[in-house]
Amino acid sequence: MRELDRRSFLTAAAGGVAGAGLLGRTLLVRGDLTEVRSTRLMMGTLVTVTAVTRAPDRAEIGVERAFAEMSRLESVFTRHDPDGEVARLNEAGVLADPSPALVSLLRQCRRVYDRTDGAFDPTVLPVVTAYESGRDAPTDARRRVGEATFDSVAVADAELRTPTPITLDGVAKGAVVDAGTAVLRDWVDAGLVEAGGDVRAFGGSGADSRWRVGVEDPRGDGTVSTLRLDRGGVATSGDYRIFYDEDRTNHHIVTPGTGRSPTADTSVTVVAPDATTADAYSTAAFVMDDDRASPLLDDREGVAALFLTRDGDRRRTDGWADRLADD
Repeated sequence: MRELDRRSFLTAAAGGVAGAGLLGRTLLVRGDLTEVRSTRLMMGTLVTVTAVTRAPDRAEIGVERAFAEMSRLESVFTRHDPDGEVARLNEAGVLADPSPALVSLLRQCRRVYDRTDGAFDPTVLPVVTAYESGRDAPTDARRRVGEATFDSVAVADAELRTPTPITLDGVAKGAVVDAGTAVLRDWVDAGLVEAGGDVRAFGGSGADSRWRVGVEDPRGDGTVSTLRLDRGGVATSGDYRIFYDEDRTNHHIVTPGTGRSPTADTSVTVVAPDATTADAYSTAAFVMDDDRASPLLDDREGVAALFLTRDGDRRRTDGWADRLADD
């Protein structure tokens, strides 16, 4: 079973103004601020770039350039394009002269892999593709995942090597969102980029441009929590968007070592200084026991998490309450 999103959807709005569509201007309620917003299909989901500005012409340029940068990096990080770098690495096991962006992201993956004791591991791809194809046996794929880890992947500026296919699905969307945000910052003072649940915001300290991010209730309509996001990133990993059986025992998030999908939580949302960090740690925390994941996230500066369990409980790290919206 497959839906458009690969992450649980977080709603985001600026200054109380909602709406999406083609690039256009929406006058905000207060002052002379203008919202410039554009929504497009990218990375298998809807991506929205929003700028709040007093210079709409500059904002429109910034939005277009943000999309251009995100499109460029999507082609670098995706495993689905046979001409892309990740697909070529997976096919040959080696890739010469990789792009600096790919090398940098893989090194970030290595750091998260080390800090989570292997809970975040891009080498789980064989199980995911077994389910996606509907032909390969998941049991055989699990055996492959159990035999290989990210330790076997060699990352250098001049060359990448891997004995097993890898996927950046658990971090690439956040990295693309961060890259688009970095471009947008050069053109406006406040903005937000949202891609199927991965969010990055900046410039939200003013009353007119403070961002609110609502975490979707996976059991029904509405939200379970609303964050105040002046700056930084948010991402959610969940079992309810892409799954392969009715009880969601098997879904697109895979536990390294066993090759099986975790079943304790239904979603984990992480807020962090950037979307890449939030994306990677939400994936790692989802496959870890909550008692093990919570201290790990509490130890990281600027990181907080909300765990929604399958039995209906809600658990949050100490820093979560500090980020809740007042209204």
